[in-house]
Amino acid sequence: MIIEVQQRNYYQVLGIQKDASQNEIDLAYKRLIHRFDSAGTRQSSTIQTSLKGKIALLQEAYDTLSNKEKRDEHDRWIEQQTKHTKANAPNSHPASLKEWETPADIKYKPGNIYQDYFGLSEKPFDLTPDPKYLYLSPKHKEVLAHLVYGIQENNGFLKIVGEVGTGKTMICRSFLRELHADFSIAYIFNPGIDELELLQTINADLGLPSESTSKKKLMDVLNKFLLEERKKGHRVVVIIDEAQDLLPSVLEQLRLLSNLETETEKLIQIVLIGQPELDKVLGTEELRQLKQRITIQWELLPLNLDETRGYIQHRLNVALGKGKVELTRSGTELIFRYSKGIPRMINVIADRALLIAYTQNTKNINVRIVRRAVKDIGGLKPTVSWVELFWKFVSPVIALIGLIFFILHDFALPDLKADPKNDTNIPKIIQENPVDLSVPGQLVPKEFVPKPSPIDKLDAMGKMEAVLPPDNLASSDALVLTQPDKLVTYLSSLSLEESKVEAAKWILEIWGFDQSGAEKVDVDALENLEVEFELSPHELNGNFKRLTNLNYPAILEVALPNSMGTKYLALTSVKGDRGVFGSVDKLEMPLETINPLWTRKAIIFWKDFESLPIDKLEKGYEGKEVIWLQKNLRLLGFFMGREASTYGVKTEKSVRKFQRKNNIKDDGKFYTESKMLLYNLLDIYPTPKLIEP
Repeated sequence: MIIEVQQRNYYQVLGIQKDASQNEIDLAYKRLIHRFDSAGTRQSSTIQTSLKGKIALLQEAYDTLSNKEKRDEHDRWIEQQTKHTKANAPNSHPASLKEWETPADIKYKPGNIYQDYFGLSEKPFDLTPDPKYLYLSPKHKEVLAHLVYGIQENNGFLKIVGEVGTGKTMICRSFLRELHADFSIAYIFNPGIDELELLQTINADLGLPSESTSKKKLMDVLNKFLLEERKKGHRVVVIIDEAQDLLPSVLEQLRLLSNLETETEKLIQIVLIGQPELDKVLGTEELRQLKQRITIQWELLPLNLDETRGYIQHRLNVALGKGKVELTRSGTELIFRYSKGIPRMINVIADRALLIAYTQNTKNINVRIVRRAVKDIGGLKPTVSWVELFWKFVSPVIALIGLIFFILHDFALPDLKADPKNDTNIPKIIQENPVDLSVPGQLVPKEFVPKPSPIDKLDAMGKMEAVLPPDNLASSDALVLTQPDKLVTYLSSLSLEESKVEAAKWILEIWGFDQSGAEKVDVDALENLEVEFELSPHELNGNFKRLTNLNYPAILEVALPNSMGTKYLALTSVKGDRGVFGSVDKLEMPLETINPLWTRKAIIFWKDFESLPIDKLEKGYEGKEVIWLQKNLRLLGFFMGREASTYGVKTEKSVRKFQRKNNIKDDGKFYTESKMLLYNLLDIYPTPKLIEP
């Protein structure tokens, strides 16, 4: 079906005047997108499909009026229409939201124009924040983990900041979906409100009376509700999106809301989500009290190149486009350069590239198509690559240094050969008067001070006590910690990246890689272990009992208090209620010491020695892998009878018995944790053990 779209007055679509500035266009677009988005999440699929058509028109209006050439052309079209009829006069009052509905004569094809051509189930690069398209890059995982941790620990104020289009709203939607039924949520997406409207909106979202114009009455109703919810064991969370646009008086009202508490705990938690400008707002003198109450804060950064590649492929996969769209590596790199890793801009460029590919009857998205997409969008500037920076800045410096060296060499530097006139032989003088390197500090500048290690920091603070190991678990070179505050002091001297690298080095050592392998560990340590060393990561949330059941060394995520950030620590072995950990040093401590700091997130690196199918070893599968599985289950006493290449009922029952025995999910499917355990229990595979037998 061909789309027959009648051109509209885009000023009326956005509800703005013809002389509107770019800032006014942005605000109008954002306001309408939020309104449509909020309405769509509460409506049926039929209404959501209708809203998609309106959002498409809204996006077209925004793209046109944000581009100078397209806007000038649109203005000329309006002038021509004005000459023919006064009905379409652009200077009439701007249309409200209800005044511009999708006309009946506009027939939108389901999905979009290229959907059927590529065989997609829906538009993969839509701008609306649909949680099913959430791509959890390491950055997004950390933000989501901090949100969950903050809510679980009942930490009054939480703050998440990120540039426009980095996925803050998407993270927020996904976070809301993960919350259980014992949470009451007030979600405020319109920051253009005053103190009274804030209270009215919160009460309305919580299902409370909200018509009063008295802030005291609204606060009294809210406080009563909070006390009732606390008695039921429920928690109340207020989430403010686009918080950077809130008035200082509204932020102060939020601080007063956080004063609603019992003698022992807060009754309400507040999450501020906004752009980096939010930090500037909170940095003012009048809001210093509010800033001090923010216990957890995190910044959502743009994606890097690898994450951009994964993000694009993820969205195509969700829209059933895996293998149907050929996006070249160079095309992806160009999208990354022009989008700067911002998901919203990735969507805009990729969507336009698919449309151009459709018009050219090709399914290969290459550099040429991406360049044309960027040109059509207009106004995008690429990030400068290191090669361009080198030729622009470094090469002139090198040339200048070469010139200076040439001048000094030929005109200024003394000749170290023997001087025939003075009979001076400088090399001979140096040989006869060598520098005594045995004298400490002779060649070391006095002002040089080495960077203190975590142990030095502990000693300097006077917090390190001599504690002897109570048993033979720790070797003589292990640093023994017995209190959480000492662990906090130790880890606070490391950055997030440094803690990752050190933890990854311990995992490599445990798996038997030599020191040359450790040299490959960099700031992307946890992400690179799979590529460089064929160790597959398995992320889980659990407790020490679950880790000991799987019996593999693991990397634990630790959240330090007072906004000191997240760190990583390798858990290498456990004996009783004590564990040995790895960071810059080998550490020994009771498990209860790290327990209050551990976010319950762990990463186990394991090796699939037989390269088994990822998610196919279940009932009905046929192949030699099934015989291998049956033989090894027989060795462990879980399989009886004849072996066959079909994963049948008998094999499924044996796998269930194996899973129940080892305290993992007994679904009869031989997936990741079952593979890890089987390799671990068989003596023929060199897997490290968390608890040695």
